Formats: sequence, C-alpha cells, structure tokens
Amino acid sequence: MLNKPLSQNPDKQEQMVINKRSLAKQASRTAILNSAETLFGLHGLDGSSLDDICAHAGYTRGAFYGHFKDRDDLIAAVMAHMRQKTLDALTLGSPDDDIPTLIMRFISSLSSGVYPFTRQGGIRPYQLLDACARSPAIQAEYVESINESFRRLDVIIKSNQSRLQLRDDIPAESLSRLCVAMVIGIHTLYDLEVPLDLLGDMQTMFKLVSPNQRK
Repeated sequence: MLNKPLSQNPDKQEQMVINKRSLAKQASRTAILNSAETLFGLHGLDGSSLDDICAHAGYTRGAFYGHFKDRDDLIAAVMAHMRQKTLDALTLGSPDDDIPTLIMRFISSLSSGVYPFTRQGGIRPYQLLDACARSPAIQAEYVESINESFRRLDVIIKSNQSRLQLRDDIPAESLSRLCVAMVIGIHTLYDLEVPLDLLGDMQTMFKLVSPNQRK
C-alpha cells in the first residue's frame, strides 16, 4: 500500500507565501532604486520621468507607488542608497588612510566622473539644492550624508594627528568641516567650469595643516 504524502503544515505554507511576497517586494524596490540611480547618474535628477525609471527597472507605476509616495520620496531613498557607496568609493572608512591619499582619490573620482555629483551627466549642484529646497526629506538626507562625512573624516584626521601627519593643535572636528566645505565648493566651481588647479589647490590646503607649518 502506497504511503500518502504528508500534507504541509498550513501555518508553514502561509509563512512561505509571505516570505516569497516579501522577497518579491524587496526585489522590485531594489530594481527601481538601481534604475533611478543609473538614470540620475546619466541624466541628472530632472532628466528622467517616473515612467522612464519604471520601464528601465521592468516594473509598473503601480509597483513604484507600492514603495514610494512620489518622485521626491524616491530621490531621498536613492540618496540614502548611494551614500554608503559614495563614501566607500572615496574610502572614508579606514583610519589608516592619510589625507594626501584621500585628496588624490577625490580628484581622480571627480575628473573621471566616478564621483556622482559632477557635470559629466551626473547630478548637478543646482539640482540637488533645488530638490532640498522643495523637499524636507531630501534636505534631511543630504544633511545626513554631510554629517556622515564629518564623522568618517573625524576618525581619519584624529588617526593622522596621532601619527604626526597633521597638526594636532587644530580640532579634528573643525578640520573635518573645512574639508567637506572645500569639497562642496570645489564641486560647485567644477560644475560652473571655473578654471581650477585641483591638485595645486589641494596641496596648498594640505600644507596649511601639515605639522611643519605649526609656529
């Protein structure tokens, strides 16, 4: 006599269905975020419609609104999604890095277009500030990205100071803010196509904070 297959526990079957739906929902959100990041990088924040982004991701507007309230909600989510990747690309995570190496890495990423906020088809400074002006969520995300840069640089600068690579009479927090302000300023000048000597200007900044410049 053949044994009848044991039926699965109904609770277990229901959990499997829930897990499958959850995975599918997460996959659609990730696909939309990745597509938005790609298209924003190519055409800026204003260059692609929601239909373009959904089509690129392979999902409908209905799927989009299952995850995001509107375009600004998507932009804020993309910025959060990009934050870790952007800061990691500049290696703002290892206290063993020295400031000259970080300077060269930033110049290389800016001139090559790897840095996402460039004039080479990426997100332009005025677009970012305009988005911040109209959306508190986008502004909050941008400010958090800046604060995260402060925190990471603070660790690196203190490590550099302990190795006598930077002046230790300058508060690390102040130097972190100056470095981020300089990056934002250079980004804006670069976008406006103001002639810059990026390497020379960065080297001048480093000389100002080198230990041998202390009086």
